[in-house]
Amino acid sequence: MSDGKFYITTPIYYVNFKPHIGTSYTTVLTDVASRVQRMLGDQALLVTGSDEHSQNIADLAEQAGKAPRAYCDEMIPKFRDCWKLLNIADYAFERTSDEKHHRLVQRFWQQIYQRGDVYKGEYAGWYHTTDNRYLDPEEVPDEPEKHPRLKHLTEEAYFFKLSAYTDWLLAFHEANPNFVVPDFRRNEMLSRITQGLNDTCISRTSTSWGIPLPWDEKHVFYVWVEALLTYMTGSGFDIDAYLKTIGADGRSSELREPIWETTRADLVSQPKSNFWPADLHVMAKDIPWFHAVIWPAMLASFGAPPPKQMLVHGYWKFRGAEGQEAVKMSKSLGNVVDPYDAAKLVGADGVRYFLMREVPVGRDGEFGFEAVIRRYNYDLANDLGNLVHRTISMLHQQFDGVVPERTTVDAELAQAQDKARQEVLPLYQQLRYSEALGEIWALVRLANQFVDRVKPWELKKKPERREEVGAAFNQLIEAIRTVVLLAYPVIPAAANRFWQILGLEGTLEQQRIEALTDGISAGHRVGISEVVFQRVDKKLLSALSAGRDDQPALAADNKPPVKAQPAADQAIPGVITIDDFGKVALRVAEIREASKLEKADKLLRLRVFDGERERQIIAGIAKWYAPQELTGQRVIIVANLKPAKLRGELSEGMLLAAEDGQGRLSVVTTAREVDIGSTVR
Repeated sequence: MSDGKFYITTPIYYVNFKPHIGTSYTTVLTDVASRVQRMLGDQALLVTGSDEHSQNIADLAEQAGKAPRAYCDEMIPKFRDCWKLLNIADYAFERTSDEKHHRLVQRFWQQIYQRGDVYKGEYAGWYHTTDNRYLDPEEVPDEPEKHPRLKHLTEEAYFFKLSAYTDWLLAFHEANPNFVVPDFRRNEMLSRITQGLNDTCISRTSTSWGIPLPWDEKHVFYVWVEALLTYMTGSGFDIDAYLKTIGADGRSSELREPIWETTRADLVSQPKSNFWPADLHVMAKDIPWFHAVIWPAMLASFGAPPPKQMLVHGYWKFRGAEGQEAVKMSKSLGNVVDPYDAAKLVGADGVRYFLMREVPVGRDGEFGFEAVIRRYNYDLANDLGNLVHRTISMLHQQFDGVVPERTTVDAELAQAQDKARQEVLPLYQQLRYSEALGEIWALVRLANQFVDRVKPWELKKKPERREEVGAAFNQLIEAIRTVVLLAYPVIPAAANRFWQILGLEGTLEQQRIEALTDGISAGHRVGISEVVFQRVDKKLLSALSAGRDDQPALAADNKPPVKAQPAADQAIPGVITIDDFGKVALRVAEIREASKLEKADKLLRLRVFDGERERQIIAGIAKWYAPQELTGQRVIIVANLKPAKLRGELSEGMLLAAEDGQGRLSVVTTAREVDIGSTVR
C-alpha cells in the first residue's frame, strides 16, 4: 500500500567520461518514472550522483596534474548540464566525495564490523581500472599483462562474509520474485548465487583516494561497497537515529521479520524526509550483480530493509549509416553517442521519445541518427504535431477558436480514448514504456483518421454539417487533451506547449490523475496554433557527420548550389541580395544566466542556449539592463559571428538590440513564444 512516497535512483555514475546516450537513457527512464508517480499523487524523490573514489579517477587526475577531488569538480557540471538539456526534473545529485556520505559509510560499515561479518586477509588478482573491480578468475583474458586497463594487485585487505548470506539471498529472491526485472536478469543472478558465493573484498591499501575504514585508517573502502551506500545517503536516512534502535542482538526494534517486509512506516526513528527503502533502482546490465547480491547482503548484515525493486536495462548499440551493422558503443572505439548531437537534430523531447519508444525496457537497442529522425518525423511531427496543428487551426477558421457543443459521439474514437485512459498509466508503472507510448499513439493515429473521415474543411461548402463538425471538434479536443496528459512524462516540454495551445491553465507538472477524467467544456477558447515539432531534413546529418569516420558526409550533389550575384546588384552602395542576407544566421536563443563583467561597467556576460548548444556572449547592455531582468528571456542572436575576445572573455555571437535617437536601448525579443533555436528570416 502506498505511503505517498516514491524513491527511485540511477546508478552513481563514474565521472571519468562525460555523459553519453547510455547514461542519458538510464536517467531519462528514472525521470519518466518520477513524473508518472507525481501524476499519481506521490511525492517522488529521484537521486543520481557521481562515483568518484576509483583508481581510474586517481590515475586520470594524476595525468592531468590535479588532485582527484579537483578533477571531479570539473566533471560534475557536465552531468548537471546534460540533465538540464534532457529536462530531468527535481533530482538530487549526491557525490561520494561529500562529507555526509563519508560519515554514513563509516557508521554503516562499523556496525557490520562489530557484528563480526568483516575479517582481514590478503587479496591478489587482476583489477580493471575502468570498471573499478577485480575480475573473477573466469573473466581474466589470455595475457592479461598486455591489457591496457588491467593491473595485477596484491595487497592486504578486509573482506565481507558474503558467503554467509547465500541462504538468506536465495530466500530473499524467492520471496520477492519481482525484485529484479526483467525475469531473465533475475534468473542470471539466481544461477550465480546457487553456484556458490565467495567473500568479497571491501578495502584497499594501494591507494589513498577513498574513504578510510574507521577501524583501520591504513585502508580505504573499495569503491563499490561505499558507492552503493550513496542510495542511502541521498534518501534522507538518519543513520544515527537508526543505530539507537539496534539492540544487543544487533537488530533494530523497527525491523519486521523477514527483514524485507519492513516498510518506511515501520521506521519510526526516521524523519519525515526519509525515503528509505528505495522503491526502484535503475541500471544497465553490467552491474546487477552488485545490486542484486552484494547490496542486499550488506543491508541484511547491517540490519536495514533492502530496496523493493531493481530494473536492469540493456545496452544501446550504435548504427552509423542505414545498412551498416550496429556495434556496441565503446569509448575506446570512439562511437559513443553524445546526447547533445542527438538533441541538435530532434530536441530533448525527440531524444527522450526515441529512447523510451524504440525498444522494450530490458532489451538491447540500436541507436542511429537516421532512425532517430525517422521516429521523430513520423510519430511526433507527422502524427501528433499535425493532429494538433490542423485541429486547432481549423477550429479557429470554422468556430473562431471556441469549442462547440458535442451533440454526437464517435464510438470508435471514444473507446480508444477510454482505453488509453485506463491502460497507459498502469503500463508506465509496470515500466513498459514502449507499450504505453504505443497505446497513446494508437489514439493519435485514430484521431487523425477521424479528421480525414469527418473532413471539417468542407463546412464552408456544406453549412448544414455545422452541428456534426462542431461535435467532431469537441471530441477531437478532448482526445488531444488526453494524449497530452499521458505523453507528458516522456515529452514534458512539448506537452506543456500543447497544453498552452489548448488554452488550458497551469502546467502539466501540476496535474494529477484526476485530470484524465476532467473535460473541456463547450465555449472554451483554445490558443493560437503553432508548430511544436518541426520536421527534420536528413541533410542536417551532414553537420554531425563532419569529422566523424562512422557517418558519411552528404554527397556533393546534395548540397545547395551557390548562386552567382548579378553585377548590377553589386554596384548599388548599401544594397545587399537575399543571398547576402542568407549568410547571417539569426536565431532565437534563451538567456540562461546573466552577470556583470568585472571591471567593465558597460558589459554583461550572458550564457545563452541557441537550441543546439550553450554559448557565451558579451553584450554592452549593462547600462539598460540588470542581469536578473534578462534570465529566461528569449532573444535574437547572430549565431555565426566569428568569435572574439572582449576584455579577455570569449564572445560567441551578438545580441540584437534597437537604440533610438534618445539613447534608449531595447533587446529584440519575440512577440509570440517560438522554439529556442528557431531561424529568424
